[in-house]
Amino acid sequence: MAAPLVSSPAAAQQVLVLVQGQPITSFDVAQRIKLAQLTERRSLSQKQALDDLVNEKLKIATAQRYGITADTDEVNKLFASMASRGGRTPDQLTQALGTSGLSAATLKEKMRADYVWNNYVRGRYSSVTTIRDSDVFAALETKGEDLTKAQRTTEYTVRQIVLVVSRTAPDASRAQRMAEANALRKRFTDCESGVTDARSLKETVVRDPVIRTSADMSAPLRKIMDEIPVGQTTAPEVTRAGIEMVAICSRREIIGESAQKREVKQELQTKQFDALSKRLLDEARKSAMIQYR
Repeated sequence: MAAPLVSSPAAAQQVLVLVQGQPITSFDVAQRIKLAQLTERRSLSQKQALDDLVNEKLKIATAQRYGITADTDEVNKLFASMASRGGRTPDQLTQALGTSGLSAATLKEKMRADYVWNNYVRGRYSSVTTIRDSDVFAALETKGEDLTKAQRTTEYTVRQIVLVVSRTAPDASRAQRMAEANALRKRFTDCESGVTDARSLKETVVRDPVIRTSADMSAPLRKIMDEIPVGQTTAPEVTRAGIEMVAICSRREIIGESAQKREVKQELQTKQFDALSKRLLDEARKSAMIQYR
């Protein structure tokens, strides 16, 4: 007689490991493999998936020992936030996961472990690590950066212009407002007259001036802000509020932390954080009761 092609429910729920008394089953391992394929585009072996699940249990147990927990409501908020970033409701995300054979509970448990562990490590990180300027400058020098520029940043004075469009407005109305925005952009040669011109348009809002620095911007945004001449605007973009554009009213170099310096500092902090996380997890493994079946 041919062997059955599908494992029985009992086999699917076979306990493989007990971590501090908490079971990990063969079904959990299969789900973790699917989760990695779906959300991280990586293939895990059974051993790798099992190790990940052991670490997950240890993270939750260790954080809980220090009073750091995440209740069901908090985890559901994290899940809803992930769904929203993908343009879905929580129910729609749950359904999409189910279509791929993945339980939403599997993803939520991983979110819980990551959330409490990051909070635990962050609490330990602030007391045991520091990033010195000398470390940052050494890293900048290794990258071939000009150290004199590391102490300077660019300051921009900007004004946001919004041509309001209702969310229920027809496409024709939105297209008309986009045409108005493009026409305004062509006429916009300085903030003083340009703002007056913008305010003369119907249902148009001009925000108060805001000062931003290049160190607070992403690299793509810095590139845009540097390429646009002072007194002109960014290209109009469709947003929830309507059609938006940003006028560059002034740009000057000042003494301050450069974007490159801040990015290198963040890289060093991430490396230190990851190293501390690994060390704490290794310590948790050594002191935990892990029973393989």
